[in-house]
Amino acid sequence: MKIKYQVTILFLLNLSCAITAWGQTANYPNRPIKIIVPYAAGGGADSAARAISQKLGQILGQPIIVENKPGASTQTGTLSVIKAPADGYTLLMGTANLATNAALFEKLPYDTQRDLIPVSLITKVPVYIFVPSNSNIKNVADLIAKSKLTPEGLSYATPGNGSSAHLAGELFKNDSKSNIQHIPYKGSSEATTALIGGQVQLSFDNYGPVLAHVKAGTATPIAIAMPARSSMTPNVPTLKELGYPMEAYAWWGILAPAGTPSTIIEQLNSAIQATLKAPEVRESLQKQGVEIIGSTPTEFADHIKAETIKWSQVAKQANIKAQ
Repeated sequence: MKIKYQVTILFLLNLSCAITAWGQTANYPNRPIKIIVPYAAGGGADSAARAISQKLGQILGQPIIVENKPGASTQTGTLSVIKAPADGYTLLMGTANLATNAALFEKLPYDTQRDLIPVSLITKVPVYIFVPSNSNIKNVADLIAKSKLTPEGLSYATPGNGSSAHLAGELFKNDSKSNIQHIPYKGSSEATTALIGGQVQLSFDNYGPVLAHVKAGTATPIAIAMPARSSMTPNVPTLKELGYPMEAYAWWGILAPAGTPSTIIEQLNSAIQATLKAPEVRESLQKQGVEIIGSTPTEFADHIKAETIKWSQVAKQANIKAQ
């Protein structure tokens, strides 16, 4: 009799938990949602989060609050989301660091594939090769030829050690057998200033941070590391066209803590796809020099796995470590 009583109590407790969880899911969302950006305000990931937040909030029927938590190469903000309740009210604006950190750090305080659930990839941000407009390097063929004639090599700037741009530079160096040497800077602004000032011969970076200088006629993109030309720069050839079929880009996407109910993930994914189709959102993102993507959760998960494997190989080959 005692055993039956205990079984009944356990069943009722489980039923109560299931009903509570169902109620939370069925009423989602019923309060504001936070998107944690693991960078300081004003950067690309922050701008992307703010570009989608208003429309996404309208579709979901609740305000979207963008909160910046920079630090430790995005680990601080990422860990705060992982430790948050898995209820869909705390999300992460994940970046390429989710893949590259695994390649650069011997130990991380989390496992991306175990501790986070991908919701949707939002954008890809292509890496370009830039030269000063007054440079005698006019194309990639010039770059490679001149690098091999320069004993100390041509110097190239990036926004930082281990950045997507740095990894792209090392991949290009390996594929093209060019003699180029990395000079890391603290962000795209410093890297671009060094390029325009002639402290380096070229740079690898995203288009957005260099756009003003391209418009001013002081910087010139000579190649894009994507399979197809960008509609933003239709006259800039791809490295694939030039015989180096490499692909390199930063990316941004939304993730949730592991354990978030699948119905909430599906609801968020649907809302994000609708948000990315809104003309005002597309215009805002495209001004940042990004390519709007959108994906299923499974596609995003596969993307993160593939990027982690790819850049781990590049980092190992080039002996790149976090600094």
